[in-house]
Amino acid sequence: MSRPTFVPALAPTESLDVRTADGWSLRVDLRSPVGTRSGVAVLAHALMARRTEFNRPVGAGLGSFLAERGWHVAAFDFRGHGDSTPTPREGGTFGYDDLVAKDLPAICAFARSEIAHGLPLIVVGHSLGGHVALAAQGAGAIEVDAVAALGATMWLRHLDPSKVRWWAKRATVEAMLKLARRFGYFPTRALGLGSDDVSRGLVEDLARTVRTGAWTSADGRLDYWAALSRVHVPVLQILSEGDRFECDPESGARFAARCGDRSTVVRVARSDEGGPAPSHTGLVTSGAVRGVWTRVEAWMRTARSAGR
Repeated sequence: MSRPTFVPALAPTESLDVRTADGWSLRVDLRSPVGTRSGVAVLAHALMARRTEFNRPVGAGLGSFLAERGWHVAAFDFRGHGDSTPTPREGGTFGYDDLVAKDLPAICAFARSEIAHGLPLIVVGHSLGGHVALAAQGAGAIEVDAVAALGATMWLRHLDPSKVRWWAKRATVEAMLKLARRFGYFPTRALGLGSDDVSRGLVEDLARTVRTGAWTSADGRLDYWAALSRVHVPVLQILSEGDRFECDPESGARFAARCGDRSTVVRVARSDEGGPAPSHTGLVTSGAVRGVWTRVEAWMRTARSAGR
């Protein structure tokens, strides 16, 4: 007979808007446990996605998984994504620096003051959300107790050992830039590549990084790559052997190593029950990676005290 699993009661999901310093309203979904409280998890989504990626499969996503284990969960939309309007299609313009210096700091400040009340605060970032969190922490824009990244890396030539893959990345970025300049934004939705279009400014920032090999702010004053060496909280990087392009395991491991000896890298070779390793998106959205999520949550429990 299997042992029954205790699942704490959850309060209903509450949606609200958090205002940034420059006036954008960011939509946040809050999910809170009733009773045992482990800490606060801020969930930051990937490029071409929105906060609802953490609710896939519907009702059984990573957000619910963490809340059921006692974490307050705040899943939010970066500006121009999901319900944080206006979207790029509607004329919303922004760049990478806005996510690092304005969006994530606003969400983390809100979570610290209104939800945490002394509990540890951890950012769980998928892809874009992960490297934005690490850049913001290293630059001093946010102060959190740990960062858990799932498939997070910047496309930098010195990180990728494969010349073939690197030139494929270069070609991908150049194609994105051409379309973004033509339409005023990158038409993700029309191309069937994701749920959210990408601002032209953000595409141009990413393209500049790929072309020059310098991951910096738009004005060049802040070196995000150098800032990674100033991340002094625990960092977890989850990499999938099934992700061979967006965040291949070799590049992802080298990226995490820049954060120093407080970084932990976990490479996932299989999904649950021995199935194939998840894709880049599948690390968050697949129903067959709860074993991966269990490892992430166990690390969060260890890191919450180590980072304070």
